[in-house]
Amino acid sequence: MLRGKRAVITGGGAGFGQALSVWLAREGVEVDFCARRVEDIQKTCSIIAAEGGIAKGYVRDLTQPDSLSQFSSHLLASDKPIDILILNAAQWLSGTLDDQPDTEIINTVSSGLTGSILLTQALLPGLRRSESADIVSIISSCGIPNFTDSIAHPAFFASKHGLSGFTTKLSHQLSEENIRVTGLYPPDFELAGLDTLIDSQSKMGQRLLNGRSIWETIRFVLSQPRSCHISSIYFDGPTREKLEG
Repeated sequence: MLRGKRAVITGGGAGFGQALSVWLAREGVEVDFCARRVEDIQKTCSIIAAEGGIAKGYVRDLTQPDSLSQFSSHLLASDKPIDILILNAAQWLSGTLDDQPDTEIINTVSSGLTGSILLTQALLPGLRRSESADIVSIISSCGIPNFTDSIAHPAFFASKHGLSGFTTKLSHQLSEENIRVTGLYPPDFELAGLDTLIDSQSKMGQRLLNGRSIWETIRFVLSQPRSCHISSIYFDGPTREKLEG
């Protein structure tokens, strides 16, 4: 179902973004991704190349408009359409309003919200060239109204609420162009490894959500016919603090 498609992933050099890049490549998807560090790009590309997949990484900073413009220009230079855009990059920030410098607050909002909006806007021509494009936003439970059970900084909450509003509005607007937009709201989760099977023995609330479950959810969404438009997916699960307490 996904083989032969082309995907763009933000923050694809490490952690969950790297895992998404690898898992999509295993499905036969050609992956383009961005990351801040050269070594992260090399590692992700090496994993994918060793398995026979196709991936290209770009050193880019989503907090910088010029860097975003260069990234989108490279991506749009290809005649191949963009079938999948996954907005995954976000700078984590914890603490209270008065214990983080201005630069950290600005970068948190810029990386997770402003950068995602500007990149999506820039890549619309490539998405419109696809016969069945999907945009997936990894939002977080911090973007759910009235949710406060997290040590995340208020700026991180603001970024995720903003991304939620952007995704909701975009989902409605782009559906008229057959571009499907889905927002995911996962809680704290762990990434046990690229090949680790999902634990099916633990009861609800006993352990963190496995990142692979989020990937399986994304794959399910991407594999649905165009008549099936899933705009939002919410997950229940404990926070790290709750399990450690």
